Amino acid sequence: MSFSVTGRPLSGRPGSRQLTSRNPITGEEIVRTPSRADNVPASRQSQKPEGIPGLDLQYLKETSNYVYKPIQVADYPIHGGESARTDVSWGSDVTVRSHRLSERQPSAHSYRSSRPTGMPGLDLREGDRQPTVTQKPTTPRPSKPTAWDAPPVADPDAVPPPSQRHRDMYQQYEREMKDGYRAAANKEFTEEEINAVVAEVRQQHAGESGDGEQDVVDRSWSNRPHTATNTYIRRMDAEELLDHNKKLKLLETVMVDQLSRGVISDPDQNIRAQMTAGRRPRGSNRALHDSKVTTASTATENLLSKRVRFGARVLTRNGHDAIRELTGFFFSIDNSLTIYEFRQFGKSAKALPFISRGRFSHLHGPRKGDPYTLVDICAGSDIAIATKGQSSLPETLKKIAEVTFRVTDVEEEEKRKILLDGVPSHKCDDVYTRLHIPSKQAFTEKMVIKTIQKNVQKKIQKRAIKTITGLGRYYRQTAGTGSGVLYRFELEKGLFDFHIDLPPETLDALFEILDEAETGELDYSVYMWAVIGNMVEARKSLIRKAFRKIDAGKKGYITISDIQKFFNTTFRTNKGGRDAGDRGPLQAFVDAVLPNPKQEEVSYAEFEEYYEGLSLAVTSDDDFFAILKNTWTI
Repeated sequence: MSFSVTGRPLSGRPGSRQLTSRNPITGEEIVRTPSRADNVPASRQSQKPEGIPGLDLQYLKETSNYVYKPIQVADYPIHGGESARTDVSWGSDVTVRSHRLSERQPSAHSYRSSRPTGMPGLDLREGDRQPTVTQKPTTPRPSKPTAWDAPPVADPDAVPPPSQRHRDMYQQYEREMKDGYRAAANKEFTEEEINAVVAEVRQQHAGESGDGEQDVVDRSWSNRPHTATNTYIRRMDAEELLDHNKKLKLLETVMVDQLSRGVISDPDQNIRAQMTAGRRPRGSNRALHDSKVTTASTATENLLSKRVRFGARVLTRNGHDAIRELTGFFFSIDNSLTIYEFRQFGKSAKALPFISRGRFSHLHGPRKGDPYTLVDICAGSDIAIATKGQSSLPETLKKIAEVTFRVTDVEEEEKRKILLDGVPSHKCDDVYTRLHIPSKQAFTEKMVIKTIQKNVQKKIQKRAIKTITGLGRYYRQTAGTGSGVLYRFELEKGLFDFHIDLPPETLDALFEILDEAETGELDYSVYMWAVIGNMVEARKSLIRKAFRKIDAGKKGYITISDIQKFFNTTFRTNKGGRDAGDRGPLQAFVDAVLPNPKQEEVSYAEFEEYYEGLSLAVTSDDDFFAILKNTWTI
């Protein structure tokens, strides 16, 4: 008979490798397969070298209350993150970890530990397995109360005096500040350091001239056009040739008109005796320059030779009349003048009378009633002419009582030749200067207005585009569809709204100069440009040229489609064609001239006001001309 390890007899068939035993409680026979330990003698089982600990096999001992349970992966969190970490493993003590397991991963089963002490648990999380770092909870230290946590003191006298430590710190700080000021006062600055400080101060105070957002001007548009290209040279030559042909056409027309009027109006032409010589056949044309007629009453040759040509433009808000190409002639023989308009009809070009030749007098000012002389014809001066009796004027100008012309350019050589006829050469400059000195009253008024304009331009230089376009838009909305005449308080309110601050005595002096009739109202254009000032006439001439190109239909206004058609999108600025707050140059221009996105038309007044503001920001004439030429390819 065979015996078990515990000394109990084992039952089984002879030669069988199965060992049997009985459960002492239930009496059930248990059959198991013998292991290698059963064949080892007892003497060999107890032999082990000295110093080596014995093998503890208590975990391998069979117990009656052990329950086998398969591993359920769903009972463990397997996804990454801090929330997926758990302290429960195969060897965790259920009684100690049960509350953690129930909080993080509830399960309907209970587990018993089958992992030896010190053996790591099984981590069933997927993905990258990183060691779990157990951080000890930190207890925040209580913050000490500061002076800001204390309730405010109602009585200032109850505030405790500073401690001696704070007094010493304040005295030390005061000594250091005084020593620093003394060292700075005794320091000898170099010229470079002084210039740097001055430039910094100027830059800081440059934007303090007025309130409002400053303009964004892309200076790269002032780059010179491609003068080296043959296309640009040919275009410039063609424009110069066209201007030259215009002048010749005007001169020829004036000579024909004035000579024919002189010859026809001469009463001596009725004498048959003088007309018999050189009589031409019937039906042949008589050329005026072939006429050999000389009369005592009309000095035709002298009349045509002593003349001065000047350019002019109409001061009006009507775009169709403002862009007219006008050329005037002043005849010193009788102080008369005439103005012609150059018109292009397809390939045919003609010069048509605009103002009939005659003698005109001043309508306003201290020289009211005095006739215009050659001295009055200078660049920037105004000529006011009554519209009554002027049949050649357009209907838009016939509706008003008088029309004002601004002289844009004058032939100075011809003017000096006529005025200084018979004057010694060493006195020519002195005499020419004295002839143009205005009266004391006119000089005083001119200096007052010039001083006001200088101060205003300095204030709004950084925001001139937004200020001028906004002020003009405000005046037009206030005037409505009327004549543009506003009361004084309406005019001054516009200056105040756009931060053009002027002292009351300055406003009184300005209005007294402009309002000669003392009516208490003025045309807002006269008042606005008297306060801000106009750009030079050379720049105005280029603006009118650009507007004439855009307004190909001669409507007097331009549309958004016209602007998109003629705006030079091929020009690339230094910013890659983007400016004004990451907007395109075309969109920036449209936003400046059109406050309402629903508006489709741009009047000449809005177009001119935009470049009036740009003119204040760009001081160089060459840069200003380059900007317009690059923008509109003119």
